[in-house]
Amino acid sequence: MNQPEVKLGEKMQISAAMQEIFTTDNGAVYQCDKSNRLLVSFGDSLAELKVETFLRLKKAVDSINLSTMAVNTGRSSDYELITVFGCDKLYVLTLPEIYSFKELLSGAKFILELNSMLHERLYAQLA
Repeated sequence: MNQPEVKLGEKMQISAAMQEIFTTDNGAVYQCDKSNRLLVSFGDSLAELKVETFLRLKKAVDSINLSTMAVNTGRSSDYELITVFGCDKLYVLTLPEIYSFKELLSGAKFILELNSMLHERLYAQLA
């Protein structure tokens, strides 16, 4: 897949040095081994995150009860504000966007865990 050249401030850009972790129609997560950070591209925004911050973001998004949000008729339930310590991005998402964001973050976390397990097994066999 061709990766777009997108700048995030002056710190990071999606390039050949970035490894694509997981992609959906609405976003993608890339990993940079040089900086040990993840780049989360969702909608029109990019966020550069440490792994710990990524996990906090996933936990915050997972804690949103989509069923309760869907049945609540109040205007305040139309959007959810999501931010976590270590992330300079404030996400203002609707119910469908939260569902898509959950899918992206869950898929990326699964692939990261799978890569970690494979790495452990390969190096345990070689030792």
